[in-house]
Amino acid sequence: MKRLLYTCIGVGILASAMAMSASVKVFETKYGVKPASNLGKAKCGVCHAGAKGGKALNSYGKDLAAAMKAANTKKLTADILAKVEGLDSNKNGKKNVDEIKADVNPGK
Repeated sequence: MKRLLYTCIGVGILASAMAMSASVKVFETKYGVKPASNLGKAKCGVCHAGAKGGKALNSYGKDLAAAMKAANTKKLTADILAKVEGLDSNKNGKKNVDEIKADVNPGK
């Protein structure tokens, strides 16, 4: 019974990691993010409060989550990313898309 429980937990963690990596891929593809760039190194930290992901979202992640909810989807797409480009998620006076182009995390 313990073995089944551990297997289920492992599969759940793997599925979660795969989902996050799919979102990272969508972001990297849309914006041409290079692995050695600040955003490339940030990976999950572009949207999440922690660099390794987790449930806590930063301000950019919260705006993306709201856009996904409005579109009635749980899948991040290039269209969803485009919907938040004109926002200033971190309230620093710069649009998200301008920060992304400057290799700056729009959620911090």
